[in-house]
Amino acid sequence: MEDRLASQAEQLHRALTELVKHYHLRDRNDICCHGISVSQCYALTALGEHDTLTMQALADGLQLAISTVTRLVDQLVDKQLVQRHSAPHDRRVCCVSLTAEGSRLLQTIEGEFIAREQAILQRIPADARDHVVWAVEELSRAVNACCQT
Repeated sequence: MEDRLASQAEQLHRALTELVKHYHLRDRNDICCHGISVSQCYALTALGEHDTLTMQALADGLQLAISTVTRLVDQLVDKQLVQRHSAPHDRRVCCVSLTAEGSRLLQTIEGEFIAREQAILQRIPADARDHVVWAVEELSRAVNACCQT
């Protein structure tokens, strides 16, 4: 049984290495065409999911140091994609949210990614697609759970 698990772990490692390599390069090539970095895109995505985040919450969500996120947000403010403002409950707390232009860019990028995912799914037999999506979601949950322990 342990031999089977070890073999599956090796197969998973190889498959994930290839998948991450393709997705990482895809993200870099696709996002850079819009004039933002992959990290900046992750920040826009986080803000798109939560509307407004404190700088600390954004840093935590991106798993980056607050100083790194400050520079990242500075760049996005310069591009007029996000705006800073004080938290309503405490003016000392800095919050960040998308501008209208940031929302439009995020919609464009996400639309392109979804179209790409659809093209990928079309290469998988229709009766297996739900299972593939389920398996990737389960894998993501398992990775998150493993990283939190």
